[in-house]
Amino acid sequence: MLDRLTSRAWLSGALALGLGLQVFAQSSATIVMRSGERHPAQNIGLFDGKELIVRTSFAEEPRFPVDQVAYIDFGDTPDSSIRFNGSQNAIMLRDGGVLRGQVTRIGHTTEDQKSPYQISFRTSAGDQRDLNGNDVARVYFNDPAGVAGATQASRSWRRGNRGVGTSGNDLRVINVPARQRWTSTGITVNQGDVLNLQSTGQIRLNRDGVSASPDGSSGNDARSPLPNVLVGALIGRIGSGQPFGIGMQGSITMPDSGQLFLGVNDSILNDNDGAFRVEIRTIQ
Repeated sequence: MLDRLTSRAWLSGALALGLGLQVFAQSSATIVMRSGERHPAQNIGLFDGKELIVRTSFAEEPRFPVDQVAYIDFGDTPDSSIRFNGSQNAIMLRDGGVLRGQVTRIGHTTEDQKSPYQISFRTSAGDQRDLNGNDVARVYFNDPAGVAGATQASRSWRRGNRGVGTSGNDLRVINVPARQRWTSTGITVNQGDVLNLQSTGQIRLNRDGVSASPDGSSGNDARSPLPNVLVGALIGRIGSGQPFGIGMQGSITMPDSGQLFLGVNDSILNDNDGAFRVEIRTIQ
């Protein structure tokens, strides 16, 4: 195995020669090992499907065999009830979809490391797909339920077909950024399930300082996901289904089955700031 100095020189040389090495800059990425160790990653490269090259600092660039890696998290994503089959990998999309097969490459769309990254994936049927990194929440190499040090409470959210525990002691806390269209809760629900919620916080809706609570601000936004709901309000969606209002309700009945996503009822997100805090305590 190459030592760090040789590895770093090889990476720099490959980029200089325009070889398009599969390395991307992603400040929010975290490598979670099966041992429970977590490594914040400045750059990640996967070029042979077997090893991750991870730049953890300017001077550190370790390699991790993928059979020792649980998953790559691209932004504080809750664990999901993903079921594995043999040596398959899995990709969780930000819209709630899950793909199974084999990750073959992770890299940039261009040689510019600030360009969006691309994940090449071979499906179970043998089809090759190239996914835009902005659409990917997590890349799983192994079942996250097997991560050493995982709490029993976190595992209880994934048991059974529902993927969510029913004990009143279960607690999941979700931060819902005002600049992100949909945030995965990692919770899989059935139609008719009742969630007990506590939603708090204030977000800013524009640079003029207009703020909103989970119940929203004054007025409506005709181009928002729910034009008849106050702008800035906390909203939800099951999978890729139709959005529904949540606000500061203490409980809400799930309108469909699938993975629950939370968001902010606003048509323009890039001038927002802050996040809501949502506690989900039980499912009945």
